[in-house]
Amino acid sequence: MALIAAGSIFSVPLPARVPMRVTLTPTAYLVCASVLPTPWLVVCTAAGVTAAKAITRYPRSASLHKAIHNTSKDILAATAAGTAMHLAGARPAAHGMDGIAPSVSAYALGLTMAAVVVVLIEEFVTTAAVSLATRRRFASTLRYLWQTRLLVGAAETAMSGLAVAVVMVDERALAALPVAMMVLHLALSYRMKLREERRAWERHAALADALTSRDLDAVVHTAARGAVELFGAQAAEIELSPERRLIRADGQALVVYDGPARAAEDLGLGAPSAVYEIGAEATGLQGLLRLYLESPAASLSSRERATARALAATISTSIDNATSYQKLAAESASHALAATHDGLTGLPNRQAFTASVAHADGPEVHVLVVGFENLRLINETFGRTVGDRLLAELARRLRAFFPSPDYRVGRISGSEFAVAIGNAPTEVAYHKACRAVLALRGKVALNGLDLSVRASAGLTRGPLDNAAALVAAAEEIMWRSVQLSQDQLVTLEDDRPSGVAAGLDRSRVSLSFQPVVDLVDGEVRAVQALPGWLFSRHGLLPADEHVYQLAADPQLLYKITERILARSLSAAQTWRVSLPTVPVIVPVSPRAISDEAVETTTRLLGKYSMPGSSLVLALSESAPVADSRAAHRLREMGVRLLLDDFGSTSHSLASLSATKFSFLRVHPAYAMEHRWRESAAVIRAAVDLSFDLDMAVVVPHVLQERQRRDLVSLGCSLGSGSLFGDPSFPSEFREQLARWVPPAVDELSAETGNVVPLRPHRIQPSRHAVGP
Repeated sequence: MALIAAGSIFSVPLPARVPMRVTLTPTAYLVCASVLPTPWLVVCTAAGVTAAKAITRYPRSASLHKAIHNTSKDILAATAAGTAMHLAGARPAAHGMDGIAPSVSAYALGLTMAAVVVVLIEEFVTTAAVSLATRRRFASTLRYLWQTRLLVGAAETAMSGLAVAVVMVDERALAALPVAMMVLHLALSYRMKLREERRAWERHAALADALTSRDLDAVVHTAARGAVELFGAQAAEIELSPERRLIRADGQALVVYDGPARAAEDLGLGAPSAVYEIGAEATGLQGLLRLYLESPAASLSSRERATARALAATISTSIDNATSYQKLAAESASHALAATHDGLTGLPNRQAFTASVAHADGPEVHVLVVGFENLRLINETFGRTVGDRLLAELARRLRAFFPSPDYRVGRISGSEFAVAIGNAPTEVAYHKACRAVLALRGKVALNGLDLSVRASAGLTRGPLDNAAALVAAAEEIMWRSVQLSQDQLVTLEDDRPSGVAAGLDRSRVSLSFQPVVDLVDGEVRAVQALPGWLFSRHGLLPADEHVYQLAADPQLLYKITERILARSLSAAQTWRVSLPTVPVIVPVSPRAISDEAVETTTRLLGKYSMPGSSLVLALSESAPVADSRAAHRLREMGVRLLLDDFGSTSHSLASLSATKFSFLRVHPAYAMEHRWRESAAVIRAAVDLSFDLDMAVVVPHVLQERQRRDLVSLGCSLGSGSLFGDPSFPSEFREQLARWVPPAVDELSAETGNVVPLRPHRIQPSRHAVGP
């Protein structure tokens, strides 16, 4: 009994939080099985193991089930060992080992059989209990340190055989076995301790090497998995602050959760067995390392606590390094982007755009440079913030218009964009450029404002290896056109391609109407025809002077003018029943006014039974009237003329003096910027001229009641815009007129009533003007 108690006391725990112990109890009851009958062996095993548990204070209230399990297992193993000895023919008597000499082989066979049975019971029963307690797989637990356990089993068998041989010589040697067991226990404990410490620090060093990643996600995932493997924990968690990110690894060293800590499910393992701060002394991220061992009552050894503290410090350093690398990488990427791209629009800057042109397809490339003439005016009037948002929207439109990788878009200066069009004929490139600039000229709604820019462009072509010179040439072409007051969409250095203009003659004409109303009483005084060409499936080209300029051939210009007049007068029949005396305003090119145009107009008015007073021809001031005599003949017929886009060029007064006009329409930009002093001055000048030359002033793009009120106070009489109705197709326009109710007149307009405004005072010279 004393021998078995000593064997149970002298036990060596296995490392890494696995609840298994290598004991010398099997050695004790194998020796006892050789000298005692089986009943006495069972009694001595039960008494000895129980005494050992009481001496070591093992049966605590929380671990009583473990003490009962281990005692039962030892009794079972001792019974199996005695049974094996009995079956082998070795039947020791209670009074000693008399008669052993003639049956040495039986005792050797019995001892071998007993050792095998004891090892099998120890391994399988203990492994099954550990698997149930730790929720590990049976095969994984059975393989854990199997070499060490096999070696211990072989040592126990050998020691048992040696002890039996010694006892056979002299039974008094049994008294020395407890001392031998203690020596073996100390040797095994020291050996296991050294080996485990070496392996623990090797695993920690390998984990530290794995934590040198520059990726923060890889660092925290590796740390969570490594903590499970290093301490044999059921789970490990790393929580990073202040973002409260939680990374969790299970007992199989697999990351099972990575997300917000508040959304993580409860593990059901109770409170963590150990908690360590991460980065308490670091300057980077802070956090916690939590370990969940086999039970809430389990704790780390002193060596494991030192390892855990070292691991927390390593994780802290690794997180700091990964965070620093991420910040450096982001800052480097930001600097690289800032060096090559515009921060406002995200487009490549001039240097990057020029470099990218060299990689365009084909032997040559077309370079388009678009400039915004009134961007500075918008910045000064509405603020730089509004100007920046406007630029961002224009950049978005340009990217949307050229989405293919075959095109390259960049911002080459504060008020200029550039586009490289590769692998395309000049006619196609010119057509796409015209439509792009038309899209940029469309209004942009920002902060309750409807803004538009005066966009003009220059287009050139050349070899890929001369990109910088191409950009500079296109820029020069564009600004030279602006300085010459040529309000063109796109200007070419050479002759314009004729294919685009010829395509206009073959295209269908689309038409819509918009009312022109009296700004005071809201009654419809005229109807604006808005014709356009369905040039291609990509969009509509409006019939204005920007498109008329494409027709350099006079015969082609007369032909398309005739189509526009015929389509407008024909469509006007749909609403003339509602407005029989209201004229229709049709835009034509001043270069188309000729004797042929007079004959065409006479024929079309007769065809549709319309008097001459029912037609108003809108002529842009960007070009002079081709034949003033023909213009006079049109007026004699009752056809009235409207000078369009007043104030857009320096030819405004020359146009008024060359031909008699009945209407004067200011440029849309002045209506948009009517509160700016210079714009108000142009509008007042137009009003003064209208009184002197007996004309009516028309203001387009009236969007708000406040704008209408301001224009009335400036003396304007007629206006159009979304405040009074958006453009609509002829049938829709007829229905709109059927439901027409003059827009309500606000207080200021009501005060004006039907009184004809007197001639406004002329704008006085600025007191800041420089004297002679």
